[in-house]
Amino acid sequence: MPEGDTIHRTAVVLRRTIGGQVVTGFEITAPKVSAAARDEEILGSRVAKVESNGKHLFIHFDTPSEVVLHTHMKMSGSWHVYRVGERWWKPESDARVVIRTERVVAPCFHPPVVELLTARELGLHRVVSQLGPDIIRDEFDMDEAIRRIRSDEDRDVATALLDQRAISGIGNVYKVEALFLARTSPWARVRELDDDRLREIVGVARRLIRLNRTGGERRTRFSLDTSDRMWVDERAGLPCHVCGTRVESGWHPGDDVRKSWYCPKCQDVTYVYRVAPVPRMHTPHRRARL
Repeated sequence: MPEGDTIHRTAVVLRRTIGGQVVTGFEITAPKVSAAARDEEILGSRVAKVESNGKHLFIHFDTPSEVVLHTHMKMSGSWHVYRVGERWWKPESDARVVIRTERVVAPCFHPPVVELLTARELGLHRVVSQLGPDIIRDEFDMDEAIRRIRSDEDRDVATALLDQRAISGIGNVYKVEALFLARTSPWARVRELDDDRLREIVGVARRLIRLNRTGGERRTRFSLDTSDRMWVDERAGLPCHVCGTRVESGWHPGDDVRKSWYCPKCQDVTYVYRVAPVPRMHTPHRRARL
């Protein structure tokens, strides 16, 4: 599942492989294109820079208005990089974006969000402009993150941690694992937690995500048994590594399908939401070339 660490690594790889390169081919399927970006010619431009912010990836091209390709992976998307002529791991028809240079081909498979806009428009983007502090960055602003979490104190802390307007980059895995290590119920209301507890939770999530930013299999538990990589995530029915109590799971209300795994004893869980939300359906896209 792509989270902030995954997108951070993706940006690093793309920066190293296509950064500064001339675009020799550019194919895109059903993008959302702004009026200002529509007239810009990406083919023949150079990749000026590649950036990430939480789960969002931005590829800037040195066109006159600096067109930016914005992708968001959500639960399904992934960027790949191949040498020219190398066999792809997935069918070409599954790629919504393909960037070609003389050296490499970079396809993006199944991203739910694909947008072309100018750098100026990016600063006014209705989602990107509201993103909270990026938890993986060196200059992360903890005070601002806590302030944003407290903007809605009636929601549960698990939902607050996943709100990208509060903190950019935390996904379900780090949410679950941080709450376990901070001994906090996922269904505890924000108003029930003091600032010290919130700082502890966010601090643990930040430490875990930064430990995983260089690659390899994602791990939050660093034991001799490398197959047991998580404390509670996806471990329903198995014993807690700390107390032996059976790990359980429950859902959170809302538009997205969100689930939490937890130890009832270690996290003192007294309330669990048991109803699974209905997932939203996605419509197919048509293929186009720009």
